[in-house]
Amino acid sequence: MKLEFSSAIDVNATPERAFDYFADYRHVADVVEGVTRWQPIGAKTRGAGARYDVEMVTFGVPLRNVLRLNAWRRPEAIGWVSESGLIKQEGGFRFVRTAGGVRIELHIGYEPPASVLGAAVARRFDGLVRARLERAMVRIREVLET
Repeated sequence: MKLEFSSAIDVNATPERAFDYFADYRHVADVVEGVTRWQPIGAKTRGAGARYDVEMVTFGVPLRNVLRLNAWRRPEAIGWVSESGLIKQEGGFRFVRTAGGVRIELHIGYEPPASVLGAAVARRFDGLVRARLERAMVRIREVLET
């Protein structure tokens, strides 16, 4: 069961500033609730091919993944895919210049561990993830506009 999430937010900042903020992996835990680990694997920390050891705690359960950046076009896009972990995912950010700054678009497709959690819990999991990502988008706007 693949689920998808999309969100967009308009920010009074340049696409370059928004891209550079997202390009720094250290910001993830600051804006996404539940992220307890987002560490580079190896020396490469930016650009296509960079890999990260990621952990998010959901309902008290730590869920770990290895994510690899598969898109990196400054200042237009950053994307990723999971290489391993209980939750398969792919996603990315697009940065679209607007008259007032930049529109940041987030899209994630993922498969919750339904075989482990069951359908009812998978729906709760999806709701929690969506709420966290919506709040993260608002926090990102707040940070970029200060």
